[in-house]
Amino acid sequence: MIVLLIICQLAFPALMQEIPSSTISDGPYLFLQEEGTIKSITIVENELEISTISITDGIAEIPTSIPSVPIILISQALNKIPLATVAMPDKLLAVSDIEGNLDQLLQFLQVHSVIDSEYNWNWKNNHLLFNGDSVDRGEQVTELLWFIRKLQQQATDAGGQVHFVLGNHDVMILADDIRYTHPKYKIVVEKSGIPYHQLFADMTVLGQWLRNQNSAVQIGAYLFVHAGYSPELNRLNLSLNEINTNIRKTIGPPAWPDRDVLATSLAWHSKGPLWYRGYFDAHAEKYGPKPTEEELQLILKQHNAEAIIVGHTVTGDVGYLDGNKHLIGIDVHWDTPGKGQGLLISNGTLKRLLMNGDSTELIHIKTED
Repeated sequence: MIVLLIICQLAFPALMQEIPSSTISDGPYLFLQEEGTIKSITIVENELEISTISITDGIAEIPTSIPSVPIILISQALNKIPLATVAMPDKLLAVSDIEGNLDQLLQFLQVHSVIDSEYNWNWKNNHLLFNGDSVDRGEQVTELLWFIRKLQQQATDAGGQVHFVLGNHDVMILADDIRYTHPKYKIVVEKSGIPYHQLFADMTVLGQWLRNQNSAVQIGAYLFVHAGYSPELNRLNLSLNEINTNIRKTIGPPAWPDRDVLATSLAWHSKGPLWYRGYFDAHAEKYGPKPTEEELQLILKQHNAEAIIVGHTVTGDVGYLDGNKHLIGIDVHWDTPGKGQGLLISNGTLKRLLMNGDSTELIHIKTED
């Protein structure tokens, strides 16, 4: 029995998570139809609801039962690719690897006045960045994606910006690799009769939105990628726009295409920005060798940057990797109440924001742990 349990844990990690209660609700999933309407698929207390929504003058407003997103705004004018390089705002807050833990994120953003009591943008012309892996593992993935999309719209209207950086798990669900999806979404698939990745296909509102997002973003002197920026990637001499375009073309499905050549498979290669872990000694054997200081400086020079900020590899705290102020890790335990953290950059000063509202110094992260 113990052997069987271990085998299940290794082969089906998501199945070993807590199984959701017998009554689930999820959605909406919105499918753009050729005749110019929207098909909405929602599960309400285990019951599948399908409806057709009209679009008037290219706009639709769709009510939901999601407290943080009471209305979903659909407009072709909103369906565009965001800039990959922008100037530094007065304040920039970066978080990473939320993984469907919406409630923790909402609490954190409210404590730091990024959103108000009604879950709306409250941060004026400042910027908020999600550094990858918003999906998988948690059970509020759909709600989280709609919330970030809404916040992105509201921030733009206020003169600010919300950046959504794609991570490896975000690309995995788009390409039909659902090993780490919460069991709730396997029930959603059974009830809807639609494979999970097709709920985010390119004819869906969320699918289009996700595919428009960037995988490498530079804000002022700070370069953001989900996993890491490898020397091998730097030697390709690509601009951020070229990196983002390459990844959009190779997202899939299918998952795990031919990925022997980095230049043609940035979304899946181990030295690509969604997977690279070479900054961490504990992963250097597979992803390394660890970049030398000279190689790191060449990466920074290529983009006229001061630091690279990554998620992907859990550090538990926001801090400098091995004390190197050019490398910052921000993947923390959003699945644990009270453990969420963010990186605040303001007037050249870097601070670690905590769930209780405190602001403190970045710590030194040992990468061999």
